[in-house]
Amino acid sequence: MTQFFLGSVILFSSFVVSPVFAAEWQETNIQLLYGTDYKAANGNSYTKDMLTIEHTSSWAYGGNFFFFDISNPDSESDTEFYGEWSPAFSINKMGLLGLSQGSILKDTQLQFNFELPQGPSKRANLAGVTFQWDIGFDYLATQFLYRDTLGQDGHTGQFTLVWLKRFGTDAWPFEFSGFLDWAGSEGTSKDNLQTQPSLMLDFQRQSAGKVPLKLGVEYLYWQNKYGISGLLESHPQAKLTWIF
Repeated sequence: MTQFFLGSVILFSSFVVSPVFAAEWQETNIQLLYGTDYKAANGNSYTKDMLTIEHTSSWAYGGNFFFFDISNPDSESDTEFYGEWSPAFSINKMGLLGLSQGSILKDTQLQFNFELPQGPSKRANLAGVTFQWDIGFDYLATQFLYRDTLGQDGHTGQFTLVWLKRFGTDAWPFEFSGFLDWAGSEGTSKDNLQTQPSLMLDFQRQSAGKVPLKLGVEYLYWQNKYGISGLLESHPQAKLTWIF
């Protein structure tokens, strides 16, 4: 399993830096997270540290995003992996839809998402549409997705909200970012709600000594975690992000 996920990271990294898909802009970061009240499938609480590799980029006809979580990377027996790859194709960039000047709708994208978990979660394929909005946020998008989880009967829908808002001063530059996922019930899996808002101090935006570092706290809330009825995970976690 370890070899599969490391190989996938290399494959996706090669894809996004390939000359065929030359990025208009891109950012890659490594995140370290630590929390003390995670929930196992049986409801027991446990402490976990996590290493996340995240990449986002924009290219001529769309965008690309992927991340891989490595939980408890310093433990041989408790290490787990989770990854997602989310390519999107911009209808506007492909010239299929024009937007009037001043429109609050910034872009419309054909969205795909592939979840690659290890553990109680199951692999899932998603497809739908993303709407990017220009209404006071640095980034704001809503996604309406068809969701098909492997090993579950039937299919369902998913709604996703993603946001980023920068604020503060040159001396204290903050950002408020995060996502919210709501997925309907599917087979034996109950509908579940997960959100992870974070408040970070962005040292990279300081007027002097632009260190590519963000430091702050993230709150994790997951109702019916893994689609298990009544399993609730709700706690803060420390977060450090290094950008390169």
